[in-house]
Amino acid sequence: MPQQQTRNADPGRQSDWWTPAPASAPAPAAEADGSTEVYRSVQRSLAFQQIRHSYRSFVFPVSGVFLAWYLLYVAAQAAAPGLMRSPVAGPVNVAWLLGLLQFASTFLLTWLYARNARTKRDRAALSLRWDTQDQLR
Repeated sequence: MPQQQTRNADPGRQSDWWTPAPASAPAPAAEADGSTEVYRSVQRSLAFQQIRHSYRSFVFPVSGVFLAWYLLYVAAQAAAPGLMRSPVAGPVNVAWLLGLLQFASTFLLTWLYARNARTKRDRAALSLRWDTQDQLR
């Protein structure tokens, strides 16, 4: 077992990993070319806000629906084990069927997300990116 590092008796020495940096450490200098202001102006732009709104209006509801679907599966498993053991076809019971549907719904939601991004956000985001790069030159 490696030895633990102990605090140095010299209070002026800052060699321990848990010791904070000295208060006199210089702060990073602000960018002289103004790139920070370019990115802030892009963030405030209507195009960026529309891209964010499009993203959030898809992701938040779909995530909520998927989480509810998953919790329903878990709750059904805990609350109604007899129902979940009911056979559907051969050795496949309701629990197996719902578990497999969890995988199917994950793939479906992934496909829907990719389609939504491709049709509604990617082109606008790429255009915004090129505009930003032009401003930085």
